[in-house]
Amino acid sequence: MIDIKLIRENSELVKENIKKKFQNEKLPLVDKVKKLDERWRKLKYDEDKLRSERNKISEQINQIKKQKKDASKLIKKAKAIPGKIESIREKRKKLEEEIKKIMYEIPNIIHKSVPVGKDETENVV
Repeated sequence: MIDIKLIRENSELVKENIKKKFQNEKLPLVDKVKKLDERWRKLKYDEDKLRSERNKISEQINQIKKQKKDASKLIKKAKAIPGKIESIREKRKKLEEEIKKIMYEIPNIIHKSVPVGKDETENVV
């Protein structure tokens, strides 16, 4: 299976490779993976942001409790975050599975020494 980083950083190389293998019907898969990966990365960012927010709120709660003040609003806010994180994690997992399924259909990069030919009759012996 081809590396997702290659599609992120050099999708044109992947497309050229597909053309060299005369599998043009697979060209749209590269763009589809790229779009799904962008969505996955956005969800990952959102998840990390929520984790950071949860940590900050926890620190604030501790500070407020040390001052013997009411932290019920922050506690309520903190309790809602794990559900949001789990929802995002489930969406990311589904996207990962979809990306992986499509990635298996994208052919590996052929070595630069391999001659391009329509079939085995054009092989160099």
